[in-house]
Amino acid sequence: MAKQNCLTLTVNAGFHDRDGCPIVIDVDHPDISKFTNRDVILTDTESGEEISAQCITNADGDAISLAWILDGLSAGATRTYTLSEGTVDKTGVQLREDSDTIDITLNGREFTTFRYGKTQYRPYFFPVLGPNGREVTRGETSDISKDHVHHRSLYVAYGEVNDIDLWGEGSNCGKVIHQGFTQKHGGSVVGRIYTENNWETKDGEVLMTDKQNFRIYNLPEDRTIIELDLSFIASTRDVHFGDTKEGGIMCIRVNPSMNASDGGKIENAFGGINEGETWGKRANWCDYSGIVEGTPVGIVVYDHIVNPRYPTYWHVRNYGLMGSNIFGSGTFERDKSKDGSYILKEGGEMHFRFRVLIHAGDATEGKVAQKYHDFINPPTVEISQE
Repeated sequence: MAKQNCLTLTVNAGFHDRDGCPIVIDVDHPDISKFTNRDVILTDTESGEEISAQCITNADGDAISLAWILDGLSAGATRTYTLSEGTVDKTGVQLREDSDTIDITLNGREFTTFRYGKTQYRPYFFPVLGPNGREVTRGETSDISKDHVHHRSLYVAYGEVNDIDLWGEGSNCGKVIHQGFTQKHGGSVVGRIYTENNWETKDGEVLMTDKQNFRIYNLPEDRTIIELDLSFIASTRDVHFGDTKEGGIMCIRVNPSMNASDGGKIENAFGGINEGETWGKRANWCDYSGIVEGTPVGIVVYDHIVNPRYPTYWHVRNYGLMGSNIFGSGTFERDKSKDGSYILKEGGEMHFRFRVLIHAGDATEGKVAQKYHDFINPPTVEISQE
């Protein structure tokens, strides 16, 4: 009997230790594409250990990616897998739908809820649960009306779009209105919530559209990841983004007990601490950490090197706000000659990639600097046939 060809994947960790590192590679191979939107098994050729992997379609549905979580691979080391049909983990990332919400669980553990009702001002995630099930963000809290009602947990917004405020929540503010899903799938490795939205005036006039493509990885509660590929689309006209501090293209409002004004800590990629050293400053990432019900927790937003005007400025406050903002340079620098406003021409698109990591402890304990390289300098993978 002729020996069947065996598809192998060799992973090189590169210069960094890899643990809890999502890997998503584009592939064009019939032995992988036949498993589209299905779970498969990767077997370590040395140890024999089997792990879950997942074949997924990209955002446009015209290519296949293979996704898995890489654990315990030291810097400079390699690991080889063979691919086969089957499932190791039958739970993984599960989506449970209700009216205008999607609950996301990871191996049966409650993690977050995506809220996209058309009557609200924008889609957002709340709660977002970290180590020991602690809430790391603020959303529907009893005291929300007292302090920045529009800071709803984890969301996308901006304060000046063709002179319309799509940051606040008031009688003259616009809204980001959910239009539909292009993908909505769970899986053993990654769940996908890919949405399309209209950015509208209070009277319903469409200013622009967006695509918010979220991926949630099947990771333990001390290293959970939400990833966003975001596109702004000038679908109806030119779009002017004004120079204002009131914006967080990727925005977080942390649990009040984490506030830097109440014992928590802000830290950026350059070692800046708290608002005085991080607000209006450019940095590759920004982290917010503190104690929630006795548990040290943190959350970081990573700015990818492919993003416009990288690294971004940060609108980050001691009272619990943290958001990326590439358009507010004149305001942040207090120099009108550095005006950061931008016109996206009709028919044009602007693309961003962000990763949010929920971790244990502060930025040091959470290995935030090291794990940034999982995002911008991921392991390399070679595919071969034997």
